[in-house]
Amino acid sequence: MKKLFILIVMLIIGLTFNSLKAENSWSLQTNPLGTGDAAMIGKVQFVSPTEGWISGSKGDLLHTTDAGANWVVVTPFPNDTVESSSDPALSMSWVNQTHGWKINTVGGFDNPHGAVIHRTTNGGDSWEKLILSSTVGDVGIQVQFVDENNGWVLVFNFYTPSASFLRTTDGGNNWSPFTGAGIFYFVDANNGWAFLATGTSGYNMPPYKILHTTNGGTDWSEQFTDNTPGGYNAMQFSDLNNGWVVGDAGKVLKTTDGGTHWDFVTNSGINPNNRSKTVFFLDANKGWISSKNDNGYAIIQHTTDGGASWATQGTPLENPEGGNAIFSIYFYDAQSGWLTADYGRICRYTGTTSVDENNNLLDEFSLSQNYPNPFNPTTTIRYNIPKATSVTLTIYNMNGQVVERLVNQKQEPGFYSVNWDASRSSSGVYFYQICTDDFQQVKKCLLIK
Repeated sequence: MKKLFILIVMLIIGLTFNSLKAENSWSLQTNPLGTGDAAMIGKVQFVSPTEGWISGSKGDLLHTTDAGANWVVVTPFPNDTVESSSDPALSMSWVNQTHGWKINTVGGFDNPHGAVIHRTTNGGDSWEKLILSSTVGDVGIQVQFVDENNGWVLVFNFYTPSASFLRTTDGGNNWSPFTGAGIFYFVDANNGWAFLATGTSGYNMPPYKILHTTNGGTDWSEQFTDNTPGGYNAMQFSDLNNGWVVGDAGKVLKTTDGGTHWDFVTNSGINPNNRSKTVFFLDANKGWISSKNDNGYAIIQHTTDGGASWATQGTPLENPEGGNAIFSIYFYDAQSGWLTADYGRICRYTGTTSVDENNNLLDEFSLSQNYPNPFNPTTTIRYNIPKATSVTLTIYNMNGQVVERLVNQKQEPGFYSVNWDASRSSSGVYFYQICTDDFQQVKKCLLIK
């Protein structure tokens, strides 16, 4: 059924290797659901350095508060028969530690009769049902939120076949149609991109197109047309300018100007006989793309310079016949990452901090400039602490008033990334200050709405 589902999803969206070194810092984690078809999992996302979620395929989720050393099963509505996709891994979205959404198909893929959102606003302590559709044949494909209010979903009917796209501006209480254009990725409430196949000679055939919206999906403009073989499978933007698309036949595309120009990346080391299913970039420079080597084993291609050069990261995944695919990758910072793979497998990356990766030394305190900057409405602040210490990270306005305290706790040595959601703040200059037992520093940022 999984492979049939992949074909359906592709239908709706039109629906010289420079290796610096080999890296192998991935280790297996335990999935409490087990392994095999019954334990299928999809998207992975972390909301703090230690707390993360994984989308399960049977209406459940996996939750960890210790960076994945232990995962527990969370089933919001155990008496309901629902199912969600593992591949593609598009069925879950978190914007912070409290607000998360998961889209499911009522009745499952063998008997679909509607789509439903499971939502939490208190970090998973309790859940609500948000009915999207009760139409026979409808399945929930994709959900994405960019803040606590603005989100989009894609629902597809197996029997018609046809797709419908819905948008909310109040966290999911109310939904209204928008003009969809395939699998989408939004950076904020207004700016988003989508890809689709428009060929008429067969399913998922060229030309492939990338579209852009600046008004939340009301209108779309065509940015790029690709007539080469190999469809698209995943898209991600780290900010309004820098975006990536990966797909079949070793295809990797990159933009640094918001999609005005797209370039083929030809030195990534991605196997041309492989289908890359996921891509994740922390910022304009640091990114990871799933692939396989010539023996069919799952690997990851990693760059720290925006794709100018690449390194291979091996994984501990075994190679069951037909089941060695990586579905989702998520990095909270350059040294802490997770992936999900076929048959319910979870891996964690724990890297060794280096000057090249982080532009800082382990024995120095540092506070990096937030990225992106200017920003709207979210930005990431990164810092390094070389020893265990109490840390506060505080946002101030121009008048010196506290806007928000992002961190206030004792932390172990390491590099940390903290997201600031400024959706409730007005445009202007803000300051962020880090204070430890031995170190203080202030930097300025600019919010433009």
